[in-house]
Amino acid sequence: MPYPERQLTPEAGPREWFGNELRLVRKKRGLTQQELGKQTYSSESAIAKIEKAERPCNPELARELDRVLDTGGTFGRAWAHVVGQADKPGREAYKRSTQADEIGDAASISGSSPVVGEMLASMPQPFRGESLDRRAFLSAATGLALRAAVPEKTTDSMAASFGLRSQVDQVAAACMHLGSQRKVGRADVTRLNAVHALYQSLDYQFGGGLVYESVGQVADSAVALLEREHSEHLRPELMDSIANLRLLAGWTAFDMRDHASGLRHFAGAERLATRAGNISLAIYVHYCQARQLQHLRQNRDAIDVLRNAQEHFADRATPGARSVLDATIAPSLAALGDRKGAIAALNRATDSFETMVRADEPPWIGWMDRAELAAQFGRVYRDFARQDRSFAEGAAEWTKRAIEGFDEGMQRSSLLNQVGLCSAWFLAGEPGTALQIGAGLLKQPDRVHSARIRERIVNLARDARACAGRSDVEDFIAEITAI
Repeated sequence: MPYPERQLTPEAGPREWFGNELRLVRKKRGLTQQELGKQTYSSESAIAKIEKAERPCNPELARELDRVLDTGGTFGRAWAHVVGQADKPGREAYKRSTQADEIGDAASISGSSPVVGEMLASMPQPFRGESLDRRAFLSAATGLALRAAVPEKTTDSMAASFGLRSQVDQVAAACMHLGSQRKVGRADVTRLNAVHALYQSLDYQFGGGLVYESVGQVADSAVALLEREHSEHLRPELMDSIANLRLLAGWTAFDMRDHASGLRHFAGAERLATRAGNISLAIYVHYCQARQLQHLRQNRDAIDVLRNAQEHFADRATPGARSVLDATIAPSLAALGDRKGAIAALNRATDSFETMVRADEPPWIGWMDRAELAAQFGRVYRDFARQDRSFAEGAAEWTKRAIEGFDEGMQRSSLLNQVGLCSAWFLAGEPGTALQIGAGLLKQPDRVHSARIRERIVNLARDARACAGRSDVEDFIAEITAI
């Protein structure tokens, strides 16, 4: 016998109104909670809890609800009112548990640096098991840093980024004090996670050059925390936090072409993730290692790394993780001439992506969306086009879809795909369109601090030679090879 639905009182508050409205509209559309969860890349459990006012709805899901239920934007507009409803009992419980778990004389990062204090206080701490919202954290943290470091009338982007870099260095200096303390508590793990969220946001937005040295120092100093006194039940969380920092240190080193440091940090992250039993994080490390190997054109090694992950974690990988692994292996197969294998991998990646339930995926899967999947199609079709020019227009179409799907917080991904789009048009025999995109790339080399992007721009010469013989193309090749 089914349980009766919980009766809601919409007048009790915004969250109750939201849940009641969602239930009414869902039923009017003839959808079950399970069906609505699947169509909004969520889950039956998430929809049920929102309808019962047991949890708030995030803005992304609110937009998906509006799309699927055709509400004209009702839930998106209502979300701002819902999020303003303070969940005081939950926050007080979280605060008490954090204070109870804190051990000894753990130094406060925010106490060590006023700038860091403002940054970390600018976002409410997540409830246990939740993650910080990347874009909101980025907006608050970088805004504070820029206001603190750059005069209001300064508009030069380089001056702003240098000011931000000085704030990032202050974060690193404050964090490194943690490595010398005697005891480690849950509050220290929370701070490490918040700093990781900040650095990762800055990396997405501004490239690895902004945080490369600082995050490497923080990651190296954080390893010492494993040797300090801490409770046994805290150890897996501490290893996870340090593994994430080392993974980010490896990624930013790779982005700045310091491949030796990248390999070192990736290896450290893999060991920690494995020891902590965090299979999802171990898969992410394999992905990052493969991306570095692909950049170095060591595609056979990249395939080995990815297949190793697929074989070892097949029964424990989420659909999102399987999608990432297949989407990443496809370009290496294409580069080696295995067209059939590359297409099969992309098809598997798409199938897995379509079965994802966002609420059941690990936080790092957040960047895997339709834009990223389109970018992988674009990479594969560009490799096909280097062997058969008939694939070039398809490469351009897929890459345009990717660029259109990236938001303002993903500048590096957008720029990398603009480089790919320029390549695709050269391969398609459309030098005018390619040169127009290339001119735009050359005008904004400092928007993102990424040696990888600069190297990719230089490598455009390979595909530009498909249109060699034109003076404007020859001039473009000379200009980029001089970077």
